Amino acid sequence: MNGTTIPKLDESAINSLAVFLGQQAEDALRLVDRLAMGAATETFANGGEASSPGEEFTRQLDRILEGFTPVTAAGSAQPQGQAPPRLFQSELWQVLHKVRESAELFYAREIDLVELDRRILFLLKIRGPLVPAGLSSAIGVDKAQVSRSVKRLLELKLVQREQIRSPVALTRKGEALGERLLRMAELRNRELAFDVSDKELQDFFAVTEILLDRAVTLYEQERELAHKAGRSDQEIEPGHGIEVGRVNEPIVIDRSRIVSPLLTLSAYFSRSGALAFKRRTGLSNFEAWVLSEIGKNPPTDWAYLVRILERDHSQAGRTVNHLIEKGLVVREGKLGRRHGRFSPSAEGQVLYDIIVETGFNRSKFLMEPVPARQLEAFLTTFDKIRRNAAAQLERERAFEELESH
Repeated sequence: MNGTTIPKLDESAINSLAVFLGQQAEDALRLVDRLAMGAATETFANGGEASSPGEEFTRQLDRILEGFTPVTAAGSAQPQGQAPPRLFQSELWQVLHKVRESAELFYAREIDLVELDRRILFLLKIRGPLVPAGLSSAIGVDKAQVSRSVKRLLELKLVQREQIRSPVALTRKGEALGERLLRMAELRNRELAFDVSDKELQDFFAVTEILLDRAVTLYEQERELAHKAGRSDQEIEPGHGIEVGRVNEPIVIDRSRIVSPLLTLSAYFSRSGALAFKRRTGLSNFEAWVLSEIGKNPPTDWAYLVRILERDHSQAGRTVNHLIEKGLVVREGKLGRRHGRFSPSAEGQVLYDIIVETGFNRSKFLMEPVPARQLEAFLTTFDKIRRNAAAQLERERAFEELESH
């Protein structure tokens, strides 16, 4: 524009701001982008330089960013220089959702096995025979699901065992398939670890082990609270729960790949979250997440909500409609349509505040034992993995589209 040099974006400053703001970063950047485009257009129309929007723009920008100042669970402004606790559960969900979708597309080209069956094959290949309780503990999946998976693998003659409670071991056929799948997993692991040094990865796994131990503790605490409230095991977890079975020993998990410990961490953290949100709000894990996204910056439009939840329209639509029926969410738009803009009702706002407080407290508890510098390095590595997972998914979707034509 008239030879004007547009200032170069400071990528490191933007990344630091995104880490500081956590899940609010996308909202903040979207608003700033709109403000900048509007200011540039107005300045250019008045004969000025579009790259220098003026002092009024700076004042407006300051007011917007003040509105995004992170708050503590108690609602007060975060002390200067102290990073806010991140709502790690939803961030982990989103990364693993991408990883799982791309994995289904990737491994389907080799063999049609569901994710849990593959994870059990990987674990048996790396760790050797394990009893069903050990599989449940290591993977973070309830015993009923593990039993169904083992049954499928037995029918495919990929695993074997002498009795129902005997250790499950790979057959020769299972060993051969496990070897092929591990080579494929190594390729995916390298892609997820792009731009992550061996030292970063080593430190990342060290912190993950700490977080996993804390997540298991949270899970055990929530189960204890549920029992004290007089709820039976079947009421607490219809799938009979995860077989934790710890006696001052670490959980046996596959630490040779990035995804495996994150899946186990997510399983335990999600289980305790489901119990915590149910106890405090009566909502399921996903209902609590949807309400928290709607309550962040209402009114929230449908397209944004589906994108941030990274779920299909039908699942998101059912949950939103259920929250509306409960009187927790109100919708602007034509009746009978999911599409529109959504806000918490007065009752929904009360639950939203509880969800935010619970989420912050859970994230704080999870990360409390990790020194600040070590935690910052862990989150930086996690953000690299998040970026690589998104790129991996886009590539697999492109391959799928090419093969379908």
